[in-house]
Amino acid sequence: MGWTLFPADARQTLRLKRFFMAALSYLLWLSLTVYCYSLDLVDVTPTEFWLAVGAVLACNLLFFALLRSGLNLHWPDPSLTLPQMLVATFWVMLLTALAPKVRDIVLLLYVVVFLFGVFRLRRREYLALTSLVLAAYALVVLRDFYRSDLTIPVSLQALQYAALTVTLVWLAFFGSYVGRLRETVSRRNAELAEALHKNRELAIHDDLTGAYNRRHIIHLLEQEQLRAQRSGRGFCLCLMDLDHFKDINDRHGHLAGDDVLRQFTDRVRSEVRLLDLVARDGVDTEGEESFGRYGGEEFLLVLPETDLEGARVCVERIRQRVADAVFRVVGTTVKISVSCGLTACRPGEDMRAALGRADQALYRAKDRGRNRVEGETT
Repeated sequence: MGWTLFPADARQTLRLKRFFMAALSYLLWLSLTVYCYSLDLVDVTPTEFWLAVGAVLACNLLFFALLRSGLNLHWPDPSLTLPQMLVATFWVMLLTALAPKVRDIVLLLYVVVFLFGVFRLRRREYLALTSLVLAAYALVVLRDFYRSDLTIPVSLQALQYAALTVTLVWLAFFGSYVGRLRETVSRRNAELAEALHKNRELAIHDDLTGAYNRRHIIHLLEQEQLRAQRSGRGFCLCLMDLDHFKDINDRHGHLAGDDVLRQFTDRVRSEVRLLDLVARDGVDTEGEESFGRYGGEEFLLVLPETDLEGARVCVERIRQRVADAVFRVVGTTVKISVSCGLTACRPGEDMRAALGRADQALYRAKDRGRNRVEGETT
């Protein structure tokens, strides 16, 4: 893919768009400055004037290069707001000194410069920049006074200076206030997004085990059924039930039972291959497996695009790992096993029928001694 004006990074794109807003302001005021120069209102030679114009353009090209190349990311403020404002302030100061006949108009440029700071500047930075502008302007006025170049009476010059001071201080407080509002809104939007994400997680996950809850695993099962109907590729489902789980609760307490459920879930999830349902049917599962707590000590596993033989291999691996594991609970360790009822889902059938077959297979696994996998395809 070739070069593009805006990078893929959304934040960098936003910074570049802000830069282009500033560049447009430069272009408009440069046009006005050229017009003033044509009226002989700027006290420089043609060579000096066009060198200054070229330097302004070069500064903008430099900032564009920094932003587009990503070198700006090495600065504490990647938007380079303050450096851009300092450079703009320098050019306004220079024009103020060289164009005394239109100084009232030129001073309006400071309003444009200060409004640009709304994006990032804090109050102390605004006030520091205000102090710099006022000090530089005072030096320009003193220079005119000692050279007897004042174009207006001292009293009006003082009034102009006072008006500039009030305007810039007000802009400093207003700009920093707007900046804080923007930061507050941005922070609260981020907090809201995080809260919504957490609420979604709580809505689809079981509080105890972290696996999907019954409602969501059934939803994934229905989505998988629709996908299978479109693709023509079948899938399987498996009901799992921990053997003699009541005995663990009775013997070691419910906290121990909770520990077993959590550890069992972790072991199953580590064995099941990750599913990418996002690319297949638009259900965002964030790369997690289709495994959830069906109720109590019973769990449901959905195996997309898997035939019965492949599903049996997967489920048998899970059963064996659980049987071989040692579960650490409150004050002791226990051994458990799991019984599994497996079935292949038929195209277009009611999911209750498939769940019923898996449930019957699970009961057969229990009746035949537990710690085994039973399948049903008819």
